[in-house]
Amino acid sequence: MKKWIAVFLSLVLLLGTVSAMAENPEKVNIGTISINGTFTLQCGIPEGYTPVPILASPEQVIAVLKAEDPEAPVMMLSVAFDETYSDVMRMNDLTEEELDLLEQTYIVDDPNVEITYGETGYGTQLLIARHDTETQDYISFLSIYQGYFIEFVLTASEEAADKNLTDDQLQMSIAFLTDLDFVPGIARPMDSAAAFAGQTVQANLTDYDPETRTVQVDVRKPVTVDAETVMALQPGDSFTYGTQTITVDTIEKLEEDENEYEVNGDVILRIQDDRATVYEMDMQIMETAASLRVEVTDSLVFVDGIDPETGDIMEEPTEHSAAEFMNMLTAGGYPDFASDNVNVSFDRDGTMTQVERFYTPWQ
Repeated sequence: MKKWIAVFLSLVLLLGTVSAMAENPEKVNIGTISINGTFTLQCGIPEGYTPVPILASPEQVIAVLKAEDPEAPVMMLSVAFDETYSDVMRMNDLTEEELDLLEQTYIVDDPNVEITYGETGYGTQLLIARHDTETQDYISFLSIYQGYFIEFVLTASEEAADKNLTDDQLQMSIAFLTDLDFVPGIARPMDSAAAFAGQTVQANLTDYDPETRTVQVDVRKPVTVDAETVMALQPGDSFTYGTQTITVDTIEKLEEDENEYEVNGDVILRIQDDRATVYEMDMQIMETAASLRVEVTDSLVFVDGIDPETGDIMEEPTEHSAAEFMNMLTAGGYPDFASDNVNVSFDRDGTMTQVERFYTPWQ
């Protein structure tokens, strides 16, 4: 099971305020999961909130709900498959001993947490872990559906004068979970932009065709290794990450971070929850998750954080129209868009709406 309280509390510090969204009573799609059955996740968004996608993959969907009011609480939803619970239809089906094991995953990290139980409006059981602190309250709701762990974390905003969460806010969270739908369906092909509708992804852009106004978008994702595999590695063992298989000559647990391991002096394995991301020479290793042919529409916006003359970071990013962006792609040469420092955003219809290039020291 993946617990996201610590990650979420750090995200609260990083996320700024967002612009107000238009009131929309309809449910929105926040991603599709397809490991133990294919489901599109749909939810209603509380008034005054907007969803901020963090991760969307066949195994897991993570989204933050950020309020336009800087003092309103912040919420994060994580839906992730856990093979250990693949045959569990709902949390209601667990025994007392199995529920106690879940409780311990909270207590071991926070001995002062208060564990209670509730249920959604449809009777699905919820484990509720609540901690009132002097600095910042949080409440974590946990449930299971068809082997997918559903964790919803509610925390007070850093800007709130009163960081105590109320029972009304707790009930708002339960209403959100009641309204969360797992809609069965066929997964959209990963070679279609529709598979990334409503998402922002890291990508390479290559092979622009001015006649069709289309560009190759290779969606990238971090290469990861199972955390238990990393922690069990010994000299002489072999392990694979991405397309690479290496033999461990030396492995050292770095003193400055107990969750990082250095292999053979140049490969860093950084553990978070049950996966470890891979770095070589301080550069995160990425792999292609999907290859798309995407149209550059007139409404697209290109935001450039790099000076096209020097390659240095811009103090203030510049914004360009779709026509200007297509001229850059057609000209070729520098700036080089075949890079791993481009974020591509798609709207809910799968249309590419924004390309943002940001500076990285290894470009």
